[in-house]
Amino acid sequence: MTWIRKKIYLAAIPLSVALYFVSAVSVRANSQRDFIGTQKLRTDLISQNIETKERGTLPASAGGATRGGCAEQAPSLISVMPKNKVGLTFNKYPTFFWHIAKSNAKTAEFLLLNENDDVIYETNFNLPDKPGIFAFTLPPEAPGLEINQKYHWFLSVNCSSEDTDDTMTVEGWVERTRPNLFVRIKLNKLEPKYRSKIYTEAGIWLDAITHVAKYRCTLPHDSDVKLYWDQLLTSIGFPEFVSEPLDNSCSLIRLNV
Repeated sequence: MTWIRKKIYLAAIPLSVALYFVSAVSVRANSQRDFIGTQKLRTDLISQNIETKERGTLPASAGGATRGGCAEQAPSLISVMPKNKVGLTFNKYPTFFWHIAKSNAKTAEFLLLNENDDVIYETNFNLPDKPGIFAFTLPPEAPGLEINQKYHWFLSVNCSSEDTDDTMTVEGWVERTRPNLFVRIKLNKLEPKYRSKIYTEAGIWLDAITHVAKYRCTLPHDSDVKLYWDQLLTSIGFPEFVSEPLDNSCSLIRLNV
């Protein structure tokens, strides 16, 4: 039985109730700086402040709550996304990002559930050798996300061996949506390097960070791309991650945005 499934099956109450008590990762103040450099974006857009009436009631763990401890070490696994928000995407196979600090963890397990808590995909993969930001893209062999459906994801890392419960788990929600005509026109008009602004304005967080990460990998010395990356991470309260390496992610990101 996998690490995450073991935790789920041992629970005596439904996940939706148990996860209500999970504390979300704290997020500091949002930045209001200009994302492109000429036109200021409202902080609520950068931080994906989408009204809950449009997305339904959000779980307490929506923004990536962490539980477990790996021998009581300081929290070392964080989902790189806004607090208490469903991670929106236009993609059938989106990319997720996490930050891992120095730890003994070598492997991770990813689990994706639908709104009925049915497991629709699970896999294991090796973690990078060095701390930093790493990514995972839902592969083509997985069931693609359906439009306007929420999915509950879990990522669990094992800090010792597969025979122990010395694990730490981070979780969140993702939803695929469809771009409207106005967004499609704006995306087609802009040079690819600058399209992250459109994703950000539309609140499509997963595509925004994937797009900027793509160009951080391919154009590491581009000053515009570096500015976008700095402002994107700062806007959701993670300025300390700005200088963290992405090398571990570049080979894993499926550049589909």
